[in-house]
Amino acid sequence: MRTFRVMAAGLAVLLASAEAASAQAVRPFEGSWFWGAKGGISSFSTTTVHGKVAPLVGGEWLITRKRFGLYIAADQTFFDETSAVADRSGELHEVGIKDLRRLTVAGLAFPRAFGALRPYAGFGFALNLISEVALSDDFSDDNEAPYVAYAVEERKDRSSFVAMLGAQGQLGRISPFAQVTYQPSQIGFLLNGRPAYFLEGGIRINIGSAIERFE
Repeated sequence: MRTFRVMAAGLAVLLASAEAASAQAVRPFEGSWFWGAKGGISSFSTTTVHGKVAPLVGGEWLITRKRFGLYIAADQTFFDETSAVADRSGELHEVGIKDLRRLTVAGLAFPRAFGALRPYAGFGFALNLISEVALSDDFSDDNEAPYVAYAVEERKDRSSFVAMLGAQGQLGRISPFAQVTYQPSQIGFLLNGRPAYFLEGGIRINIGSAIERFE
């Protein structure tokens, strides 16, 4: 999609600038704490919506060792769309859904550095929560309404496996980064049309050592 290509090109330029400025990289990567802010876009589908692209913002925390890191992030994707839930007879009922909140925890591997540029890959889990849900259909059988309402509440949140690929640069204490996250489709979740993708970029700031040293 064009939006993905434009954003990816911009993030590539940002990371290239970090590589060009490798001589300025004075803060060590190993054994550090990074706090970060990010923005980007997500792409997902539901039973009623296909190929939706929506903006997201978030914050994150990264603790590094020599070649590995612990990644924790929280973000929110902004949208106002629909999904659908079936009643006991198989009839679909439209559900309004608004915004997705995620908490992600992953282990990252940084196999090697290329000057100031460090590619990485990782695996982990995300807790996904749709912030607002509302049934928008009438029922021909009123006995089905409580069942569908319960099903909607049950399907507004799910945990999921995630896989990540990215690259991080270094400009002194500031590290620009770009990453893409893959999240498989989850049965029983309102965002279940196909796997979801998250393309993100931002900056991480090295706030100091994550290793306590004793004198």
